[in-house]
Amino acid sequence: MITENLTIGKNDYEVRLEDLNQIDLKFYPENPRVYSILNIDSAEPSQDDIEDYMCSQDHVKQLKESIKSNGGLIDPIIVRDRDFVVLEGNSRLAAYRILNREDPVQWGKIKCKILPADISDSAVFALLGQYHIIGRKDWDPFEQANYLYRRLQQTKLPIEYMAEELGISRQKANSMVNVIKFMIAHDDLNKKHWSHYEEYLKNAGIKKYRETDPDIDDTISEQIKSETVQATDMRKLGEIAKVGDKQSKKVMKKIATGEIDLISGYEEIQEAGKLDDIIKKLKTFRSTISEESFEKQIRVSAETYQNAQFEIDKIIKRLEKFSDKHSK
Repeated sequence: MITENLTIGKNDYEVRLEDLNQIDLKFYPENPRVYSILNIDSAEPSQDDIEDYMCSQDHVKQLKESIKSNGGLIDPIIVRDRDFVVLEGNSRLAAYRILNREDPVQWGKIKCKILPADISDSAVFALLGQYHIIGRKDWDPFEQANYLYRRLQQTKLPIEYMAEELGISRQKANSMVNVIKFMIAHDDLNKKHWSHYEEYLKNAGIKKYRETDPDIDDTISEQIKSETVQATDMRKLGEIAKVGDKQSKKVMKKIATGEIDLISGYEEIQEAGKLDDIIKKLKTFRSTISEESFEKQIRVSAETYQNAQFEIDKIIKRLEKFSDKHSK
């Protein structure tokens, strides 16, 4: 029997290395990639349901071809002893199930690392976190956050403890959970919308406005669900909020009440000349040449002064031309 140590968090576990009959192995229902099945109803999905779902996924079909061309697995899957639940490697198991249909003799067995049957839920959580949240990160952000959120709901442990188990910062863990909570509260668990909500909640300008008008949350979530806005549009909303004058506040209120949509509000403020990059550039330029250190910087050397003088002359001539044209 071949054994080795597997480090999970701060602990080492002895694992057996064996080729097991893949037909005896079970999918892990808590895997975020199959958890969407659980969202259909409250009952745990059957192994057949999970297999059908996993085998239909494009990444599993691609993995199947890769395994086939390599003649087998490079990295063994990780299985819990006795119940033979696959804790890590559900996509690879699904790929083997497809291959087994084609050739049961060649693909009947699969390389496994077998963990002790009494391994704790906490260790399993830390294991999956190591692989998918701080490791190779092949779960997308929605899947990562959803897994963390469910773990918190099941254990009622402090988020600081969860973050430590995963080896991530408390700030990152809080951010992930807050986005998932917001999505649940607004009845939207479409993983394609994750980036929309993440951008919406982290934007400083939007955050400040939300404190004064929480109704905007419902309006924006409806626009996200209807897919009339993109994730990048959340930055536009933040730009409107940051203007902070009477007109922009009025526009934000209109967006919050649904009187106008986000894009229309952005266009209104843009047409008023309050979002133009050229204004920002001019203000930055004016601020730069007004600084006390400006002359010292251009006189740092004869060459620098000569080059700066050349550029300044060009700027003056262009401004004079602009002034003459628009003063007539």
